[in-house]
Amino acid sequence: MTEEERPYRVADKHGEGWLRNGPDGTYTTYPLTNLGELTYDQLDDERGPLRPVVNADPEDSAQFNAALTHAGKKAMATFLVALHHTGEELARLHGSVRALTAGRPGSWEANLLRSHIVWLGEDIAPSRVDDAALLTVKTLLKEWTQGPTQVELAEGLPFSLWQVAEKAGGWDLITDQWLRGNTAIERWTASYRIHD
Repeated sequence: MTEEERPYRVADKHGEGWLRNGPDGTYTTYPLTNLGELTYDQLDDERGPLRPVVNADPEDSAQFNAALTHAGKKAMATFLVALHHTGEELARLHGSVRALTAGRPGSWEANLLRSHIVWLGEDIAPSRVDDAALLTVKTLLKEWTQGPTQVELAEGLPFSLWQVAEKAGGWDLITDQWLRGNTAIERWTASYRIHD
């Protein structure tokens, strides 16, 4: 692989996000950690296999959106439960949920996703969840965080939720009474919120 072919962003086997921004094309974590500055080959040797960061495949995004659209008022609760299950699995595998944000780890959206949003689904009752949508969303989240590529989720997920809300006719039509007005969700999706 030539220097020009090397991806700008990658995720390592531990779910850590790396950015090619150092001198001579070296990779560093962002925000910076004590993992140092590595060439692509060093990074691949020490923390590979590496997965390039990409946007979600349009077919996968359409499947994600269709599943949540079908869930109606259970959409947000279903999404949060799927996200929580994915976070728990990542924590078991890697000791953290970093892989959820490896595509854009230094953003405020990533910080909120890692520190708060991922845990909101822990206590949601099964009656508030659409089972078919849950299976679809969990499958996609697993592929996006553990597959051959790392999908950027910190901003991508709020955008997808906005698309679902827009198709439904507003946030209130994809959010049940217990999640409506949740300040963390509202802040995380603020860039894409539409009002009825």
